This record gives sequence, C-alpha cells and structure tokens, in this order.
Amino acid sequence: MKDVKSLVQNFQQGQIQPQGQHQLQNNIPPVVKQLVDQVFKQLKVICPAYEHSLPTEQAVNDCKKEWVKAFYENNINQVELVKAGLAGVRRSDSDFLPSCGKFISWCKPSPEDMGWPSVQDALKQCIKHRANQKMFRPQNIYIRPMIIELCKTVDWWQMNNDSNAQQRKLADKHFTDKYMELLNSGYQEPIESEVERLPTEEKVKEGMSEQQKLDQQKRSQAYIDQIKANLKKSRGKQNG
Repeated sequence: MKDVKSLVQNFQQGQIQPQGQHQLQNNIPPVVKQLVDQVFKQLKVICPAYEHSLPTEQAVNDCKKEWVKAFYENNINQVELVKAGLAGVRRSDSDFLPSCGKFISWCKPSPEDMGWPSVQDALKQCIKHRANQKMFRPQNIYIRPMIIELCKTVDWWQMNNDSNAQQRKLADKHFTDKYMELLNSGYQEPIESEVERLPTEEKVKEGMSEQQKLDQQKRSQAYIDQIKANLKKSRGKQNG
C-alpha cells in the first residue's frame, strides 16, 4: 500500500489545502491532519447537509480534532483506506455527515467486500489444507493459492493454544490480523489455466479405489488417535 505521504498525488491533483487551524497532539504526525483535511474537503462535496451538521468554522475545527485522533488510534494511515471510506460515504443514502466511527468502518472493508472468502471460511480452508497435509492425503488436490500463502504466515502454535476463552480470543485476532495483512498488502493470486489447475478433493476421491480409500481412512484415524493421545498425555502433566 502507498504511504499517506503519497496522498499528495491522490487528492485534488496532490494539493494539500489547509482546512482550519485545529491543533494536533504532539504524538500525532502532521500528515494525519493533512489527510483529515482532505477527507473533510471531499465530504463537503459529497454530503449535501454538510453545513447543517457543521454550521460554523469552529464546529468544523472541533470535529476535525476528534477525527484526527480517531484516525491515529485506528491506524487510518493509507490513501487506499481513505478511498474506501469515501466510497462508503458515496454509497450511503444519507445526506448528512457520517460519524467518525462509521467512516472508519467503511475505511476497513471486510474480505467479502474485496471479493475474498470471509474470515471464518478462510480459517476453515486453512485448517482443512493443514489436515490434508498431516493426514497424508493426496497432494494433487487443488488448494487456493491464497490459502497456501496465508497458512505460511499464521502462527499455528498460537492458533492451537486455545485452552481458555482469552487464548481463543487472541488466536482469532491473530488469524484475522494475518488475513487482513495479506489482503491489504495488495496480494493477487496467480492466474492458472485449466491445464495447470489441479483437481478438487472430490474429483480425486472419485478416482480412488476402495482399497485406497480404506488406507486413507486408516491413516487419518491413526493421526487423530495420536493427537488424542498427545492431548491426554499433556493434560496429565498439567494436572500432575
């Protein structure tokens, strides 16, 4: 993603126009103020009732102070994020200025909004991919390249260390953060031809003999039994 410093080339032919004299906290980079100034300049055009929400210059400046702090606290620090937020304003059926929280929610579109699987679907696919690898299932099964790439970045030790609600929450956040980092990095899946595309798991199973299916089931069950034994052993040590 482009750094916010590049907003000079993305808004109004790159000209940063001061919009009031609101002061920044010392720990907030000046570029965040510039970004908010440009957002408000766009909102004034997009929202017909802008002046009804902010009738005076003082009201505008006070509102900007809060938006600057909110942008900083929520890491709204890239031009692409702000573009997504402005697109959300244009989609809205309201004539009024959106709340800062609503605008920030539009700045961070969900994976589905970007054409990718939901976080839960991506997690299920990752778990299935790892299970296929560990259970010695055929490797000539088509796995979405994004899922393979995502699995490489996830800390699976943390994901499996979910013995209580707090750890489960941290694991869920870790996976979501890694997923969004990948998507926001500008990642694009390679385009595969029909010849290059591997068959799906269902297609592979269709071509397996009964003995091959039975052998696969035995390997899978042996793997599951081993996991259960390891968990039982681990819990015994903890209780001891």
